[in-house]
Amino acid sequence: MENNTITRIGNKISPVYISGNPQKDFKRLWQLHVGSHLKTPVVLLADKKVYSLHKNLIDNLLSSIKIEIIDTEMLEAGEGIKQLSVAESIISKWSSLSVPKNTVVLCIGGGTITDLGGFAASVFKRGLRLINIPSSLMAMTDASIGGKNALNLGAIKNQIGTFHLPLFTFSTPVFLNSLPAIEMASGYAEIMKHGLLEGKNFLRNILKSNNLETAPSTALLTASVRIKMHIVTTDPNEKSNRIFLNLGHTFGHAYEGFFAASGNPITHGHSVAIGLCEILQASKSIYGLDLKAMNDVETWIKMHFSISSIPSWEEIEKFIAGDKKNVSEIYRIVLLKKVGSPIIKKMNKAELISIHKNFRLSID
Repeated sequence: MENNTITRIGNKISPVYISGNPQKDFKRLWQLHVGSHLKTPVVLLADKKVYSLHKNLIDNLLSSIKIEIIDTEMLEAGEGIKQLSVAESIISKWSSLSVPKNTVVLCIGGGTITDLGGFAASVFKRGLRLINIPSSLMAMTDASIGGKNALNLGAIKNQIGTFHLPLFTFSTPVFLNSLPAIEMASGYAEIMKHGLLEGKNFLRNILKSNNLETAPSTALLTASVRIKMHIVTTDPNEKSNRIFLNLGHTFGHAYEGFFAASGNPITHGHSVAIGLCEILQASKSIYGLDLKAMNDVETWIKMHFSISSIPSWEEIEKFIAGDKKNVSEIYRIVLLKKVGSPIIKKMNKAELISIHKNFRLSID
């Protein structure tokens, strides 16, 4: 990205900015969305590893704006912090510090940081202002966008949550320079999901990405963000089309929970990648999804993610049962009639067992 380039995605409500010159652009955007005249109280939640790797950049961003930092939480990022006990500890500290209503909660880190910070911001004093600076590809393309904030209940994913839109989300590919390869690949899985939802033109561009250890092009990142932003702005409270963003996630979250509980955790993106393969096969069986498209995506996924040991239905059932899209033991599963044409299908337990059995047989 050229240093003088900034891309805005979205309109006045909670836009996303992708910046090639963060030190120049962040100050201007802060002044636009927060103001420039008064010193603003801020509570900072940051991934301590990200801060240590990018201390100069982050310090420069903070020193460029008129703020008073009331509290700083440097956190060990990961699913372990997405718990009510952690949120309660942070909120209790804010209360003891008399954090005022006009405070901005500033989150710097990956998706677990923005989830935790967004949740805390949404419930303290019925809502504080929020700004996200995502540092991982997963957060830039998915987790920090759209205002959904979620905490886990034990090993079961995203059982507690709110909708709370940030004033804006500020992404800069600079952070991706230090992102571990396994986390970079994790983000690509969500970009693949967006490709399956959008259509064949975008999907072709993703399939050309063969080195998942390097950051995507700015064009690919921007296109992925646009896809998610279009969906969440048309359905902000997940009443209809936003459910499409759960493509691959019913089984994906179950795998993530199972492997975490088993002591062999895999990344969110890895889990979603397996879930996408499962849903592609189900879509082929139920709706006749194009075989070439299915094979192309499965080949790409298997090239970059290990899919060799799939747990049984009995091993993942409790995680499936905890899926937030379930209503009275009827599961709302996102399938594809074709690439770019998702559909929500209501399915019962027996149908899901059949899908999973067939998927395991195809892997074994």
